[in-house]
Amino acid sequence: METPSAPILSSPTWRLRPALRRPMPVLAAGQVHEVHGEGDDRAAGLAFALGLGTANRQGAVLVVRGALRQGLGLYGEGLARLGIDPARLLLVEARDAAALLRAGLEGARCPGLALVLLESEGPLKGYDLTASRRFVLAAERTQTPLVLLRHAANAQPSAAHTRWQVASAPSLPLEAPPGAQVRPPGLPMIAVEALRWRGGPAGQTWHLQWDEQHGGFRDTTGSLGGTPNRNENARTAPSGAVLPMAALRTG
Repeated sequence: METPSAPILSSPTWRLRPALRRPMPVLAAGQVHEVHGEGDDRAAGLAFALGLGTANRQGAVLVVRGALRQGLGLYGEGLARLGIDPARLLLVEARDAAALLRAGLEGARCPGLALVLLESEGPLKGYDLTASRRFVLAAERTQTPLVLLRHAANAQPSAAHTRWQVASAPSLPLEAPPGAQVRPPGLPMIAVEALRWRGGPAGQTWHLQWDEQHGGFRDTTGSLGGTPNRNENARTAPSGAVLPMAALRTG
């Protein structure tokens, strides 16, 4: 099976929309990023973390998973659609929070990794300003991006460079086939809010559409007639329009 090319976020047209003149969300190398999502948005958060975290980067992807009440299976074909060869994946299952943080720190200290992703649910015992600062120092030294994907967890003080809230969002309907009365739902869409972004537009939101053909996220903010709001998305999405990321499925 041919693996699609990595997301082409280096192109200015993918970083900026001319009408908005603002940067696309980015999970930069050598930094620590936190991604938050509610229970129903696990796939959206995972796709955001993997899709942006590995953009234009070579090397192995280390995923350290804690105890999850509803874990998602990492589907090989779905990873390929995100631009990640499944052979690059190193999966570690941590027995507790301390083991998860320790494995993440060792991974961040290892040069050559494309991404270190720590996935947890609920409160993460031991993750505080001191622990996050250790992550920052390790990531800056090796230039490895480290992402903490936190399901159903409250944000807490940390040294992370960015913090994101990610949720599923209504897709843009495709053109209706000839003779059809209903427009089919479009490509997967997520709503992303920057809760914290050093040097970036914290507090702003985006609608990001997954472009499977090119293997990257496209900013479609404003295409649905307003600024995205994750609570409004849940209320106003028509039946069938809120799509899970097709690349991921429950395991």
